[in-house]
Amino acid sequence: MPTVIPFPAEGGSPREPQSSPMTEMIREELNQLSSNEYMVNCILERMKPFIATLDCDLSLDMEITDDNEAGVMQVIPSIQDLQSRFDGIISEIISERILHEIHLFHIERATKI
Repeated sequence: MPTVIPFPAEGGSPREPQSSPMTEMIREELNQLSSNEYMVNCILERMKPFIATLDCDLSLDMEITDDNEAGVMQVIPSIQDLQSRFDGIISEIISERILHEIHLFHIERATKI
């Protein structure tokens, strides 16, 4: 039976599977910190499980009726404040992880020499 060898489609080199917005955000951060594409790709590969953990649905489903509309409108500012604080905390966690991965990358490269 013949062996089928897949060739890349038009457009040049094979591309990584579609990236998530979180992956692209982290890629941008890494590119701002370093022009070393090899390092960026290594770190992104190592961070895949971390990025998958961040990709969760935190939507708040709620039914607004005439009876609860006034109460819902009162809690909206508190929910927005909670979302802002949560976004800040997640951003700090991501930044710390990126810096940790960069440090780890350089340690691993230094010990291979």
